[in-house]
Amino acid sequence: MIDTTRRARPAKRRADLDPAGCDMPDCGHDHSVLFLVARCHMRAGVDASYHKKDGTIRLACHQCNAPVASLEVAP
Repeated sequence: MIDTTRRARPAKRRADLDPAGCDMPDCGHDHSVLFLVARCHMRAGVDASYHKKDGTIRLACHQCNAPVASLEVAP
């Protein structure tokens, strides 16, 4: 059963995500690219599905199907 009482988190734009970087202190990674991996199973990969009705691409963990991200496709 889907919990419809939960509110969706506000959408973040790329400009909001870039400065966030990662959670690793003193990280030396290049944060000019955005990696979309599942935190639950980082090596499992993600599955993408396009939902034409609302124009979104939803990414989920390949191993446990936990949601990773929902991306709005520009018209």
